[in-house]
Amino acid sequence: MRRGLALCVCSLLVLVAVSAAHGAERKSAPPIAGTTLDGKRLALRDLRGKPVVINVWSSW
Repeated sequence: MRRGLALCVCSLLVLVAVSAAHGAERKSAPPIAGTTLDGKRLALRDLRGKPVVINVWSSW
């Protein structure tokens, strides 16, 4: 009984989260530019239409 209730609650939470994300307004990415490893300049706008992964990390 408890397992069924937990499954029902989790399913409801996922449904609410997905429906809220579906109606969210999409914003464009800010202008980001950097330098590649070989010294060339690269701007995010140059990669428009291509999949991009931006990995931000720290060594704290």
